[in-house]
Amino acid sequence: MIIKEISIRNFRSYYGENKFEFSDGLTLIIGDNGDGKTTFFEALQWLFNTATENNSIHNASEMRKSKLEIGESDEVAVRMVFDHDGEKIVEKSFTFERISDNSFKTSSITFRGYEETSSGREVVNGKTLMDRCFDAFIQRFSMFKGESTLNVFQNAAALKELVDKFSGVRDFDKLVDLSDEMEKKSEKAYNKECTSDKKIASQAYTLNEQMKRVSEDILNKKKEISEKKLSVSLFSSKLEELEQNQETTERFNEVSERLKTLKEKSVKLRANISMVNKNTALLDKLWILCAFPPILTDFKKKCSEFSKEKRRQEKVFLEENAKEIGKKEALEEVRGMLSENVAELPWYLPNQETMEEMIHDHVCKVCGSPAPEGSSAYEFMVNKLNEYKKHIEAKLKFDERKASIEKKQLFTSGYVEELHHIGIRMGGDVEAQIARISTDIFDRLGLEDRWREELKKNEEKEQDTEDEKARLLIQAGNLSEELLQKSFLDIKGMFEQKGRAETRLVELERDLQDLKTQDADLHQKFNELNPQSSQVKVYRDVHRVLEEISKAFKKAKKENLRRFLAALEECANEYLEKLSARDFHGEIRLRQTVEDSTEIKLYSSNGTEIKNPSGSQETVMYMSVLFAISDFTDQKRDENYPLIFDAATSSFGDSKEEGFYNVIDKIKKQCIIVTKDFITKGQLRLNEVDKLTCGVYRIRKADNFDSHNMATIRTIVDKIK
Repeated sequence: MIIKEISIRNFRSYYGENKFEFSDGLTLIIGDNGDGKTTFFEALQWLFNTATENNSIHNASEMRKSKLEIGESDEVAVRMVFDHDGEKIVEKSFTFERISDNSFKTSSITFRGYEETSSGREVVNGKTLMDRCFDAFIQRFSMFKGESTLNVFQNAAALKELVDKFSGVRDFDKLVDLSDEMEKKSEKAYNKECTSDKKIASQAYTLNEQMKRVSEDILNKKKEISEKKLSVSLFSSKLEELEQNQETTERFNEVSERLKTLKEKSVKLRANISMVNKNTALLDKLWILCAFPPILTDFKKKCSEFSKEKRRQEKVFLEENAKEIGKKEALEEVRGMLSENVAELPWYLPNQETMEEMIHDHVCKVCGSPAPEGSSAYEFMVNKLNEYKKHIEAKLKFDERKASIEKKQLFTSGYVEELHHIGIRMGGDVEAQIARISTDIFDRLGLEDRWREELKKNEEKEQDTEDEKARLLIQAGNLSEELLQKSFLDIKGMFEQKGRAETRLVELERDLQDLKTQDADLHQKFNELNPQSSQVKVYRDVHRVLEEISKAFKKAKKENLRRFLAALEECANEYLEKLSARDFHGEIRLRQTVEDSTEIKLYSSNGTEIKNPSGSQETVMYMSVLFAISDFTDQKRDENYPLIFDAATSSFGDSKEEGFYNVIDKIKKQCIIVTKDFITKGQLRLNEVDKLTCGVYRIRKADNFDSHNMATIRTIVDKIK
């Protein structure tokens, strides 16, 4: 079966008609999260499902529903054109109609099929055609949603179904059952005849009783061995889990300690960053003066200029005052000289007290002459006294003017001196301290920037460590930290229980072997009995033959199953070699478990099991087995089926994508892989897509959609190559 074309009409986000065409090899359908990848896969599941109708209105496109008027209808349909002994078509559909503003009704499912016959294209029942060409069993081994579904052998019945479908083991089942039944009947008949032969009756009876007892013991031993094997298997599985948990616990403790150290470092870095409050530091640490050094230099320069200018102005002022005082004194001196030129006594001789006493006594005490009142001498003394008083008054006024001149100041306050003194005080150590403020701030801010960068990196490490811690818990089965520690403590007791079970299993198998030896000896003795009756001899010989035939069929069935698994394993390893390219991949081994299921394991060529393969290694391993199973369908049933994967390669890195897909494209197997590979931040990496040899579709949400309204979401389908 080769899918040639898929058409999706109005199915959820696929508004209108959307067509995909496929080659015989690989086709990639690339889309980002929410672009419609899963919807594509589920549309195929809906088409292939012949067991249920599912005509839910929720499968109809919200955009198409929003455009319908009341009474209008449209169709949801998924159609597949494929080649299977000629071209065939299956189409599943239903109609939906708006019956009110908020309600719709849907029709029943229509499932049509078309196939080419000698008389032309005929319409057939779609369900019948689908079940005939792509039945549910094949779908189980052909369609996979996510990486977790790739291990088909998680279902215990999967191996039996595969063996029944693709090997000859099933043909032996009836033969084994028939030969076993005939062997038991012949044994019963032989035993019955032996009792009638007097020669061997007693001996035959004894041997029969012994064989019955041994047979019962063998059955009991087998049952006990089966139980012990199951116990050992359970203990082994549990111990693998516990051992993984042990490793996980050790890693968990290491991660927890690392996380604790990182958190402490973050706290310390945050404390360092917030140690200095920049708002209070403006005043407390005088950071406000960070731009002050050039201002201080200018301030000191201006203070010096002010001082110089003041001294200059004071000098000029003093010189002018001195000139004025000199003029006054010279004037007085001239006046004195003029008085002396008129032969008069100086105005200050005699003094005021003497002249007043002379006038009172009417006598001149300078020359001793009397000076009666009214005389010229008396008038002279009176005039002299008045002149003296005028001179004294003029002198006082002169002295007052002189004093006022001398006391007059150009600068009445000491502001210039204060500024000068401030400039001096702000120099030296203070100036150096202020100059260092800017450097201190720069150093502090630089240090904080480095701390912030270190904190950012540390917080990223914190987040990575938190994620690693979460992953460890998930790997341990989403156990809590407490349960993880508890399971770790249980491991010692579990080892002891497993050891006791294994020891007992060895003893039981040894006992079983002894019982089988006894049983064989008893059967040999029984078969070697020499009956007297010829008829008993015939029964004996027939029983011997049927017993050997039964053994042969049982051995052939077991050998056939071994060969089937070996062939499947060999084929899977061939695909593993191809799909892994240059990567380390180990070897696949298929091992039957006690419950008749199958485990898929990876081993190194030196026999060491790869306990914890990476996600991509597991994916490639499971896909290799699936390719091998698909080959078996081709070989045993002469039918080839496509493999359809949705997000099966999410664990792959960018470096693996291109090579892996090109290898698949070269394998002669149709594959459809829906993936978000080759997309970075919503953009398709076209340079890498160009290197692919397979067909590629890009699906994406139409632009300008409303993130709150589903009716605006539509998947656009673009064929890239």
